[in-house]
Amino acid sequence: MASAQRNSSVGLRRKVLRTSDRLAPELLKFAQELIRAKSVTGEEGEAQGLVRDKLKSLGASIDYWKPSREDFRGYEAFMSEERNVGLRPNVVGRFRGSASKRVLAFNGHIDVVPEGDLSSWRYPPWEAKVAGGRLFGRGACDMKAGLAATIFAVESLLDSGVALKNDILVESVIGEESGGLGTLATIRRGYLPDGTIIAEPTNLELNIVQAGCLMFRLTIQGKAAHGASRYMGVSAVEKFQPILLALQDLERQRMTMKRLPLYAGVPNPVTLSIGKVHAGDWDSTVPESLVADGRYGVWPGESLSAARSMFEAAVATASSKDTWLVEHPPQIFWFGPQWESAEISSSHWFTRFMQRAFNEALGGSPNLAGITGGTDMRLFTNVAKRPAVLFGPGDDSVAHFTDEYVRIRDVVRACKVYSMAALAWNE
Repeated sequence: MASAQRNSSVGLRRKVLRTSDRLAPELLKFAQELIRAKSVTGEEGEAQGLVRDKLKSLGASIDYWKPSREDFRGYEAFMSEERNVGLRPNVVGRFRGSASKRVLAFNGHIDVVPEGDLSSWRYPPWEAKVAGGRLFGRGACDMKAGLAATIFAVESLLDSGVALKNDILVESVIGEESGGLGTLATIRRGYLPDGTIIAEPTNLELNIVQAGCLMFRLTIQGKAAHGASRYMGVSAVEKFQPILLALQDLERQRMTMKRLPLYAGVPNPVTLSIGKVHAGDWDSTVPESLVADGRYGVWPGESLSAARSMFEAAVATASSKDTWLVEHPPQIFWFGPQWESAEISSSHWFTRFMQRAFNEALGGSPNLAGITGGTDMRLFTNVAKRPAVLFGPGDDSVAHFTDEYVRIRDVVRACKVYSMAALAWNE
C-alpha cells in the first residue's frame, strides 16, 4: 500500500510539472500583460485589476480593497513616504482547501520603480519585449514575472486535477518599493499565513536572511558670506568633510562587526551611502547650509536603535573635534520606512520545506543565501511572527536598472518550484 501511494504521489508531481510546461506560453503572455500595465508606486490600479481578474478566473475568492491610513495606527514608520493612500488596491486571492488547517501564501509586489531616461532603454520599458530568451521591461525582474509564476503554479495544480486540502493565498501587494504598505495591510487585515514565499528575484537561490536599512538626513549649518570674502563666512560644505570621513570610517568599522556565512561572497552587506547632497543657493555665496540624504545598512539581528546609536555617536565624535561644529552640531533626521532585518535559520522547517520543493521540481538543492536590500520579508517575520523566504526568477543586479529583464526559462523553473511547494502543502 505504501509503495502504491508513493508511486501515485510521484505520478501526480510529474503531471503537475508537465502542466507547468504546457502553461508556460500563457505564463509568459500574462507576465507581459502585467509589465504593459504601468504600475509605478502609487499607480498600481490597472495592473491589480489584471491580477484580480486572473485569480477570479481560477476560482479564487477575491479580497480587493484599498488600504487607508486608519489601518496603520501604530505603524507610522511605514507610512511616511506613501502617496495616494486609500486610492490604491491590494489583492488577495484565496484558494480554499477541504480541510483548511493551515495556510500557505505566495506574495509579490505589483509596484515598480520609475523607468528613468527612456532614451537609454534598448527596448521601451512598457513594451514587454521578448528577445534572446529574455523578457525585457520595467518590473520584468522585480517582480512581475515572479508574481505571475506564483499564480500559474496554482493553476498548474488545478489543471492537473489536484483537490486542495489546505488554503493557498496569492497576495499581490502595493507599495513594497516605498516601504511595505501593501504587505503590512494584508497582515493588519488578518492574513497570517503559516508560511510565505515571496517571489523576489533571487536567481533561484533560497534567501533566508535579509539585512535592514535606515534612511537618514544630515543638516550642516554654516555661515553665509560673499564669495570674495569667504574668510568672513563658514562653509557648510567644508564642515561636512569631517562628518563624511567619519561616516566612511563607520562603514569600514561596521563591515567587520559580523561574519555571516550566507554573505560570504558579499564585500559589504551593510553599506552606508550618501545619495543626495545639496548646499548653497548662489555661486558666489559661501553656503550657509548643507543637506545630505543617505542609506545606512543594518546587520541581520541588529536592532534599529543600536544601529542609529552608532551612527549618531560617529557624527558626535567627529563634531567634537571642530569648534564650529561643537557650537553648531549637525542635525540628524531619520525618515522614511524602517527596513528591519529578517531571518529564519537553515534548519527551520520552512527552509527544509522549500528545499524539498526545489528538489522535486528541479533536482538538487538550492543555494542558501542572504540579501542585502530591504524586502517585505521582515513584515512577516517581525510583525506577523511567521516564517517567510525569498525565492524567485531574475537577478536583482538588473532590478531597477535600464533594460531590466528576466530569463524566461527561469520564470518557468520558478513556477515549477512554486507548484511543488503548493502540492506538498496539501499532502
